[in-house]
Amino acid sequence: MAGRWRGEGAQDRGARPYQEDSWALRTLPDGAVLAVIADGMGGHAGGATASKLVVDDFVAAIEAGRTLRQALDAANEAVRAGGLGKPELAGMGSTLIAALVREAEVCWISVGDSPFYLAVGNRLERLNADHSMAPQIEAMRAKGILTAEEAAAHPSRHTLREAVMGAPLALIDEGSRAMKPGETLLLCSDGVETLAHDKIAAGARRTAQALVESVLAARAPHQDNVTIIKLEEQA
Repeated sequence: MAGRWRGEGAQDRGARPYQEDSWALRTLPDGAVLAVIADGMGGHAGGATASKLVVDDFVAAIEAGRTLRQALDAANEAVRAGGLGKPELAGMGSTLIAALVREAEVCWISVGDSPFYLAVGNRLERLNADHSMAPQIEAMRAKGILTAEEAAAHPSRHTLREAVMGAPLALIDEGSRAMKPGETLLLCSDGVETLAHDKIAAGARRTAQALVESVLAARAPHQDNVTIIKLEEQA
């Protein structure tokens, strides 16, 4: 069954020696489109393994008719089971951002700091919560406890408060909204945050690959892996 949505994805390992992001894009039998990105943590073996387990088991659960929350539970259990008896995978985990667009509605679920953006015109809005320390650090900046420079360079800024690691999850972001004509959705790993929001918004009008190339063109010395999935209505 043909749907009203189309998607495309692209990724690059940036300045890192290995790729810890995994992603998937699926059109379901009813025409809905599912997009998933997982950004792994735990070193080369652990991060890559965790993100692949998260994406593969999440997608399998949705294709089996499970809900987004049930799919997250399946992915979390896959990470737990995948690390059993494997000391080299101790501490592995992953972020998750997944979106399901059907007709004129998007539903999403996320854990961690991988951003989910709505882009329209020159405006960019983050739809999901950031489960890193960045919001707390920004709150301290707003209260005058930290300067803008101190907040931007804070060593704990990218520390995750939650991740899919096989343990019970305390922080889960879930939401839905109606979509309007001309709106674009971007699921990203946090490597995209090399770019300012206005640059990401401008890039949303291009292809996912072109937006990845814009991130790389910024030449950040320690550029993280970057993965982007773009969802938009069929022309």
